[in-house]
Formats: sequence, C-alpha cells, structure tokens
Amino acid sequence: MTDRVVVLDDFIPAEVLSDSLAAAGISAEVIHQSEFPSGPGVVALLVGPENTGLESRHLSELPDLRLLSATSAGYDHLPVSAAHERGLWVTRAVDYCTEEVADHAFALTLGLIRSTHTLDGSVRAGEWDVTAAVPRRIAGTVLGLYGFGRIAGAFALRARAVGMTVLVSGRGLGDRADELAADGIEVVGFEELLRRTDVLSPHVPLTPETRGLIDERALTTMRPGGYLVNVSRGGLVDHDALGAALRSGHLAGAAVDVLPNEPPAQDDPILQIPNLVITPHAAWHSPQVARTLAEQSARNVAAVLTGASPVGVVAPPGM
Repeated sequence: MTDRVVVLDDFIPAEVLSDSLAAAGISAEVIHQSEFPSGPGVVALLVGPENTGLESRHLSELPDLRLLSATSAGYDHLPVSAAHERGLWVTRAVDYCTEEVADHAFALTLGLIRSTHTLDGSVRAGEWDVTAAVPRRIAGTVLGLYGFGRIAGAFALRARAVGMTVLVSGRGLGDRADELAADGIEVVGFEELLRRTDVLSPHVPLTPETRGLIDERALTTMRPGGYLVNVSRGGLVDHDALGAALRSGHLAGAAVDVLPNEPPAQDDPILQIPNLVITPHAAWHSPQVARTLAEQSARNVAAVLTGASPVGVVAPPGM
C-alpha cells in the first residue's frame, strides 16, 4: 500500500509538497481533501487552522498515522493530548511568515503615524484638508513592543531603520538588556512601556494570562494621542475598551489584523469603531509563504518516516 499524506489546507500547494517529499526520498501520495480521512495508509495528516472539529475518534480511524501537523503557528485546532497518548508526533509551522508579519505591522504603523488611511477616507468623502488627520514625523516616534520573539525582533529592526525609538518589555528580557541595548533597544517594565510609548504593539501568545492584556487600564495609561497595532491575537485586546479610547480621542488611531471573532458579522460593533483600521488576518500572507509551508511540511513528514525529529514539535510521541 502506498503511503498517503492527507492535506486539509487548500493553501498548501500539492505539487510543491509532492516534489519536496520526492526530493527527500519519500514515496507518498499527496491528497487534498476537505473531510477528515479514515482507513489505513495515511501516515501524515496536515491540518489548516480553518479545519476545526478534529477529535480523538478521528485519529483512532487512522491506524498508520505517525504525524499530525498544524500548517499554522497556532495548534489549538488539534487534539494534542489524544495524539500524544496515541504515540504520534504533533508539530506546528515555525518561522514561516516572520518577514510578512513584521512587514504588515510596520506598514500599519507607518500608515497610522502618517494618517494615510484617515486622509484617504477624507478625500473620498469630498474633502481636501491635511488637518483632517495631521500626519506626524516617523523619526523619533516611540514604538513599544510587549514580547520580543522573532516577529517583534524583525519589526524592531524595521522601526530602528527609520529612526524610531524602540522599547521592549516582557518576561525574561531583563537578562538581555545589555545585548538589546547594543542594538539600540531599551528594555523596560510593562508600566513604563505603556507610559512612554507612542505606538503599542503586543507580540505574545494568547493564554489565560495574556487574554485582555491591553485593557482599559493599559489603554488609559498610554500617552494621549497614541496608537495601537495588533497583528498577534485578537483576544489580547479588550475591544470595548479600545473603542472607548478611540471614541474619546485618548488614542488617535489603531490598526488590527486580528479580531476576537473572525470574520466579524456585518453588525459587529467593532466595525463601527472610528479610526480603527482592520485587515482580514492577512499579515502572514504572501506567495512565498505557501511554498515555505509545503517545504517545511515535507521535511517534517520525511523526518518522522525516517526516524528523525521534525521541527516545530508541539508534542513528541507518548509512551
């Protein structure tokens, strides 16, 4: 029986995945489908974040399965505990869209500071007035990053290149203060980050501890006329508090690529918040990402089938 790799993610190009497997010496049939598979022969199951509902019972119907992989950084749509107990490798995609997300965060930030989104709307409404939303100077603006992983690091590099001041805060960063200072980045506490920041951008996972991190207190602590940029997870921000801060004028604007509910309903109050730029969870996307995901997935399949360790391990096989 030919081994099968089943892909539940239309974004992954089958041809690239097949060619990458063949280049690694793996003979397997790549199958795209929309339903959870069952039966023998399936050695790897690649699942996109939009495919929810996978349960332990589905895994029990795949006797030859060895790898369960999320084709995204998030893996909350996978039954990790059940897969671990079953003795499967569980992986997620890693470092596949760092440049794209950093670019997107940077673009949203520049758009807010220079008022491009608001001024465009003003012109389309029949006005021709720079004072409708006064652009600000980018150099010298203070960017505050909460969390400093790969994406935040790439964002900071872009910000420093245009003369922005970069502050960072987060767990464990105190030990890196000297190292980061050499790159022109200052490590501060969260409260100081809020007080000194012109543009605040969180870059941490969504956990019970970080849910609602950017709440009413955090937003009111920020400088008047500041901005918020969120390309991480919608649940990090209390959007009722964000709406209040924007309506009151305490914040001059915000730009988000992620929402608590995606896509929002047409009557979702979030769509009525003024001075809020929303993009449709697009920060990760580029044509290059599809190839990167396919190639990384192929390497993980090949590693598992040849007895090696894959990358992006969420859980190794259980005992």
